[in-house]
Amino acid sequence: MIAGNWGAKALLMGLCLALQAGCQTIDPVTPTTSSVQQKTFVSAAKPVANMSETGVISFELNTSGVGGYYGWQLQIARAANNAGFTPLISNQLSSGQMQRFEVWPDQYAINVFRLGNLQYSGWIDVHPAQVTVVYADFGLLFDDVKINNIATLGIYQQSKNIPVLLTPVSSTYSPEILQDADGYRFEYRGPQYYGKHVGTGTVTISHAANEFATIRNATLEDTGISGTLQFADNRTTDGTIVRLNGVYQLAPKTRTIWPDGREFTGSYTVFTPGNGLLRMADGTSWQGALRNERPFGAGRIVFATDGWIDLPSGEDFPYQTGTFSCGGETVPTGECYYHAGKKLASAKELAALIEQDRQIALAAAAQAAAEETRQPTAEGGCRQASGTFRDTTGNSTLTLSAPGQGRGNFVSYTFGGAEKYRFEIDFSYTTTPDSIAVTYDGAGTYSNAATGQILQQTSIPSGTVSCRFNNDLLVFDGVEYRK
Repeated sequence: MIAGNWGAKALLMGLCLALQAGCQTIDPVTPTTSSVQQKTFVSAAKPVANMSETGVISFELNTSGVGGYYGWQLQIARAANNAGFTPLISNQLSSGQMQRFEVWPDQYAINVFRLGNLQYSGWIDVHPAQVTVVYADFGLLFDDVKINNIATLGIYQQSKNIPVLLTPVSSTYSPEILQDADGYRFEYRGPQYYGKHVGTGTVTISHAANEFATIRNATLEDTGISGTLQFADNRTTDGTIVRLNGVYQLAPKTRTIWPDGREFTGSYTVFTPGNGLLRMADGTSWQGALRNERPFGAGRIVFATDGWIDLPSGEDFPYQTGTFSCGGETVPTGECYYHAGKKLASAKELAALIEQDRQIALAAAAQAAAEETRQPTAEGGCRQASGTFRDTTGNSTLTLSAPGQGRGNFVSYTFGGAEKYRFEIDFSYTTTPDSIAVTYDGAGTYSNAATGQILQQTSIPSGTVSCRFNNDLLVFDGVEYRK
């Protein structure tokens, strides 16, 4: 009877080996109804545990060393309800080995592979403070996968105390994006229970890709976020994060205080002050709209000592110039006159200063025009130009080997998104006091500045261009270059 059994096993093993050449590996897939047998898992009764606790998925192989005892992998494809889960796949394990993954309680779609061949596909439950064991039991002829939920708190704690075997929840879950609007991005890290936020976590808020604020001990509610709010620039608020029209933001009428002494009370777009009362460090106040935490548009300035003025453009403060409505306890209501932020005694004084500004501007414009048209002061003009010159942007250089005539080189850098490109061309030249005759050497070359890869070659026609030179400034074809 024993010999008969071994003979049957040998026959089946021979059949398996003969068929193995036709087997194909498959890519990991999310479990669905398929030809793969769906194993029924054993789900233990949920223990009395804090729902904020994680659970552990433990992938374990038996220790027999007989049969297909190597090349096993567990893929956890997705979570049924929780946000932020990162799909993952284990190392290839052999007899007696194990690998564990800490996750939030939920249902998880798993696949078990051996040497790339799918052995099991299904869903498993992970409960708080439990270990869900995915056990590969293999032999000479048949491989099996068993699922078991272990509700013993001691085993759960022990499973987390071997870091070399455990992938922590910080790696199995990415931050959940709660909001990304108006330049502010809210990311949540914290416990989840079958798609619900439970307990407390941490909300990290960034603005323009920089850390802006953190909410610790954060509780997510339908009406907002409660917790300890800490700003990166050390500003403080006396308000809370509320949810208005589906957007998390500071509650209206919240007071914000900056470390430099400024205070604002009013409405916000998320955290950005919108419209309200801004009290500046010197006691002066602005009632109206703000942009970039500064007065903007029409509003009223109230001075710390006494008096107020209405400004049509708050962005001009504190250097406002003009006639404005004003008043106060000791300031008669009427018109006040300012020049560059300084209060004047009369409209006549304001008119005189405005005319003075106009004359200064005219003189400056005339001087600039004269500089533009002025002939080269250096004897010989462009015949004296030599050396390396750079344009005002710093992105282009022009090199002339010698005065009068010689060899030249032109290099210019441009940008396209994150990429930097280089254009270069050589030439020969001859000069007069006010022109340069250029003969280019073949085609100019466009290349990737980082890699040197040539992207394009472009021909440029030779010719004569205008030139001015005064020992420092070289104007070549209308473009200014300096040594």
